[in-house]
Amino acid sequence: MSHKKINILSFDVEDGYQGFIKRGISGWENFKFSEEKNINIILKILSDKKVKATFFVLAKYAKTNPKIIKEIFNEGHEIASHGYSHQVLTLLSKEEFKTDVLKSKKILSDIIGEEIYGFRAPKWSLNEKTAWALRILAEADFKYDSSCFPSNFHEFGNSKYFNQPFIYFGDDFEIFEFPAQTIKIFGIQVPAAGGFYLRTLPYVISNRALRNSNEKNNYGMVYLHPFEFDVNPPIIKSGLAYRFVRYYNLDKTEKYFVRLLNDFNFSNIMNVIGSDLIKNFSRRHIL
Repeated sequence: MSHKKINILSFDVEDGYQGFIKRGISGWENFKFSEEKNINIILKILSDKKVKATFFVLAKYAKTNPKIIKEIFNEGHEIASHGYSHQVLTLLSKEEFKTDVLKSKKILSDIIGEEIYGFRAPKWSLNEKTAWALRILAEADFKYDSSCFPSNFHEFGNSKYFNQPFIYFGDDFEIFEFPAQTIKIFGIQVPAAGGFYLRTLPYVISNRALRNSNEKNNYGMVYLHPFEFDVNPPIIKSGLAYRFVRYYNLDKTEKYFVRLLNDFNFSNIMNVIGSDLIKNFSRRHIL
């Protein structure tokens, strides 16, 4: 039975080989990836459950696959930016990031015919070293960011970061922030309800994480990638660690995802921003 509280459902849409490129793994060029098939699986489930989500789309992918992006949008889901180059913020200068994010915004906006208001950095790479990106986003008329990971278990994360939606503000701007979901276990902030962590950890942990957020009158955050719905993916030779992260429990993704949809209520981020509950968001000065 689902709870009355609203949680956020999001997907990072990109070419299925991006993870291999970022780790310098070759061989992916010899395989065909089925992102459109995986996206259609997601859209069918969301349609059956009457749930709307936010899709953070890599503009480079959208540029060559505009049809599926239009389909996502026409199904009533929100299209947001995942950048253009899929480069993490720590490897971009301010000017490079501005060029990249504005390029992504225009491409996505041209495809769907509406403005783009949200951004998620590749690999959740917003931290104290890259907080300068928030001002650039605000000046580019983005209303929110979703790039902060409040756990030391993530490459760019930090358990000291605030783990519930809030408002970042600087001297002359403000922007909503929707961080990744975590749960405190034995005093440690552990990732939950997203990607590898959703399909790898026991379902009860992700369920409890969302319940904890809801009990505090906050929004839980679920995020997934389309490749995680492919139970027969191309197997590319890689190191043991990434092989585990990439392929482990892919057969559990859809099962756990549907359980979440049955147990909780979800919406997209712009619907949350348009609700009355944002008045309860705390305000925090830029990192």
